[in-house]
Amino acid sequence: MLPLPPKPVLDSRRFGRTSIPFLLGLALFSLVAIVAVGFVVVERGPAPALFGLLLSMLPIPLLVALILLIDRLEPEPRALLLAIFGAGAGIGVIILLLGHATASSAIAIPELGPHAGRRVAISVGAAIGAAAVAESLKGTVLLALLPSRRTEIDGATDGVVYASMVGIGFALVANLYAYAAAWGAGMSSIAEEFGRRGVFGPLWEALFTSMIGLGIAYAAARPGRSGYWAIGVGWILAVALDALWNKSVAEGGGSLGVTYLILFVVLFVVVALVFADWRRIVGMINSFLPQFAGPATVQHSDLQMLTSLRLRRLGRQWARLNIGDDARRAMSVYQLAATELAMACNRNSHGRLSREQFERHRDDSLSLMRETAGLIREREQLVPPPWVGHVPSAFVR
Repeated sequence: MLPLPPKPVLDSRRFGRTSIPFLLGLALFSLVAIVAVGFVVVERGPAPALFGLLLSMLPIPLLVALILLIDRLEPEPRALLLAIFGAGAGIGVIILLLGHATASSAIAIPELGPHAGRRVAISVGAAIGAAAVAESLKGTVLLALLPSRRTEIDGATDGVVYASMVGIGFALVANLYAYAAAWGAGMSSIAEEFGRRGVFGPLWEALFTSMIGLGIAYAAARPGRSGYWAIGVGWILAVALDALWNKSVAEGGGSLGVTYLILFVVLFVVVALVFADWRRIVGMINSFLPQFAGPATVQHSDLQMLTSLRLRRLGRQWARLNIGDDARRAMSVYQLAATELAMACNRNSHGRLSREQFERHRDDSLSLMRETAGLIREREQLVPPPWVGHVPSAFVR
């Protein structure tokens, strides 16, 4: 009896391709992060630890939602993003333990150092040293992605998404300890700490690490090690911004205002790079998918839908309202499979995939597109898709 052919699968769900040692390392970091809460409970007491955890979590859902929002076109495996978030939290614990073991402000950032929860001036050397330690450890997690997921890091968006999850996880532990440490000084001290670091701190931590993420995304797109210089440049920028933030937030006044201005400019540049990356992906869809056109796969009208986030959303809504939730899920899979097909073609054109790898990606994507479009096409539809009109579509008989 012949073996059954492997079932087609989306690239974003090939979580098993990530190396086992890397996944075990992430799990270890996550375990360390869990231990952090216990450490704070023992050192500060259950009430400060619980209050600090709740307060530090306030900005996290919003930031994670924003990260997932920019990761819509070709989403990364959610389980991997969660593990990397845990790794960032684990790094925060490691720095916390190092800072306490050495009682040095040059190793741990102010939130995790011996003066956590208080506004204490730090020297330039201590600010740079603490930033170098933090960004080096966070960057190590991103570097570990290169060997196993190099071909899946497709541009600035992927670099920013992975890096931001590391930074947000790190900020969660840093703020948790800072709030717990400020507990003994009263609510005014906690409020001051929240206003100083709690509102923008997690955002800036994600931004700092995104500098390294952008460097890694650039390196992943270049053959061999020719692009590794960009990782070093990203690390230098991350350390510089982190040190600037730590120094100015302790001083306050005009220097903090200038720092906010610089960080918002950098944030604007990163957002612009992400939007440019989206346009690049849309260009891939327009360039590569017409060669796969067919009545059961993709038609010209469907390309218009695939290259517009608004029409993609309307397509999922149309499928749910006219057919049902299974059609909405099918439309989501179709859109993602089409995006992954275009990106696989782009990787192949740049020599980043072997022939066997490309054929597997191509065949899986096409199979999923035919299957999901057929499921929608064969159902009774109250109205045609909003992008179709009187022109042919793979979703209409």
